[in-house]
Amino acid sequence: MGREDDEYLSTDEVRAKLSCLLEADLLRLRRMAELQAKKLRNCDPDDLLSDGLDRVVSGARRWPRGVETAPFMRMVFGSIVSSRAKHAAIAAQHEMDVEVDQAGNVDSGNCVIEAGVSTDPAHAVYAQEMLEKVTSNLVNDPHAQAIALALGEGLTANETLSQFHMSQNQYDAARKRLRRVVSRLITGENAP
Repeated sequence: MGREDDEYLSTDEVRAKLSCLLEADLLRLRRMAELQAKKLRNCDPDDLLSDGLDRVVSGARRWPRGVETAPFMRMVFGSIVSSRAKHAAIAAQHEMDVEVDQAGNVDSGNCVIEAGVSTDPAHAVYAQEMLEKVTSNLVNDPHAQAIALALGEGLTANETLSQFHMSQNQYDAARKRLRRVVSRLITGENAP
């Protein structure tokens, strides 16, 4: 057993700690899971509780020594919810836009574009946090920062070019730099 392993409870210690929980402790964990689950649409608190406990018991989520059960499980539930929100946000970005008419019929004449815009508060919070991270990472790149802010406001490429007085080449180059920063941030968030 290495020094790093001494910093965490073993799976046997985790099982022993969880087996000593009283009914009141389990209800408290359930309530914490319920509060975290409210941050996402279609997140069942019992599934969140079960998922969190499974990760801890399996060793997928390591329990640091000296951390009490309630604060540790609150972090586990928060981590799961955050991960699910990020995955949902990424999935929403890849949803196809569909042309629909006023009656909701797909691909008929006189259509408008209807994008999959989420009204989930967790998605909005994540999007705002990500926009702040991106813009702070682009503080020395005004064109890329302008594009990030424009995208956050829902401006089109032509509106961005006009509003920020950029040429098409400046826009294209800055957009590539913006993509690299966003990719780096997302990769960093998903790293273990």
